[in-house]
Amino acid sequence: MTSTLRTERPTNGKPEAAVSILLVDDDPTKRFALKTILAPIGETVVEASSGADALRQLLRQEFAVVLLDVRMPIMDGFETAQLIRQRPRSEFTPIIFVTALDEAQTDMGRGYELGAVDFVFAPVVPAILRAKVGVFVDLYRAQQELRRYRTQLEELVEERTTALTAINRELEAFSYSVSHDLRAPLRHISGFSKMLIEEFGATLDPGARHYLNRIRAGTQMMGLLVDELLNLARVGRHALSLLPTKLNSIVAEVMAVLEPESDGREVEWVIAELSEVECDPVLVRQVFQNLLANALKFTRPRTHVIIEVNQMENEEDGRPVFMVRDNGIGFNMKYVDKLFGVFQRLHSTEEFEGTGIGLVTVQRIVQKHGGRVWAEGELDKGAAFYFTLGGGKQVESKSSGATAGGQS
Repeated sequence: MTSTLRTERPTNGKPEAAVSILLVDDDPTKRFALKTILAPIGETVVEASSGADALRQLLRQEFAVVLLDVRMPIMDGFETAQLIRQRPRSEFTPIIFVTALDEAQTDMGRGYELGAVDFVFAPVVPAILRAKVGVFVDLYRAQQELRRYRTQLEELVEERTTALTAINRELEAFSYSVSHDLRAPLRHISGFSKMLIEEFGATLDPGARHYLNRIRAGTQMMGLLVDELLNLARVGRHALSLLPTKLNSIVAEVMAVLEPESDGREVEWVIAELSEVECDPVLVRQVFQNLLANALKFTRPRTHVIIEVNQMENEEDGRPVFMVRDNGIGFNMKYVDKLFGVFQRLHSTEEFEGTGIGLVTVQRIVQKHGGRVWAEGELDKGAAFYFTLGGGKQVESKSSGATAGGQS
């Protein structure tokens, strides 16, 4: 036999959907009395006359709390509680045992072992019973609200993921368009201007040759800018692949690539023993490539160039801080924030070539690793760039004493 009692429970002037409470007792008189006691809290009370009936009800719906009589024929309250706990849907449903036995006659230890949250003994005090049940009703409502938020969050994440995937496809399509549709006319402009100089240069007046050379330089600069923008976009889409990496090996590779930039110059490389860390070696190679290339570029006015790569320990977390320092032209610290802005340059293209994207790429890569990058400098006294790789733990701690390399 089952029956329900339901009233609307107003909250802040608005009706709130009632939650269900399961009342299990073989005595209809006791069920009626308990149902009457619970009526003022305004929830749905579902009756079950036996343990088997209670299990059937638990299969049909969820309950905020179960009020379970200890003494029942065929299947007593403890046996019923054990079966309730064995079913995944009701595994965590709170159970309050309601019994006419006194505490001395009740095996409370067994009840708590079976998952009971409380015992209520006869004679039942209505206010206390309502207060106890109300606690679990409020907890159930809070859990339901959390479920709704979680579901909404999952749906929102799925929507954003779908949107992000679509944006990435559009970016890839844009990158393809830029790399092919834009480069083609640039190649044509550069190629035809070169042919004009080679075939008709002797007959052109100096002004015309100067304009053609400017056109060629402009197209080359535009091509470089396209390459840098595409590289910046690739960094954003690149999935990190963290591997134990010897940074000294990366620095040596980059120095070999940049060797033509130092031909005919007196360059002293001071390379310390760097830590082996977990990082994405492809991306970190770009970091050193940009920083060392900048160091070579902005030290051109120097007769004797000193470029140092070193590390120190971060005082806050003990992680290594990596540094690239040079004795070049430096910069005014008043404009340090501009260094990591897209297209932001502290020097004209006539003084030093570049697109103003290299340091932005460095910042994106470092941030992708969970680290940060910053710079210090002084006009005519060089510059130093520092960065951490916060997401990549140090694999092996090594000394950071600098060792002077040869001149090239």
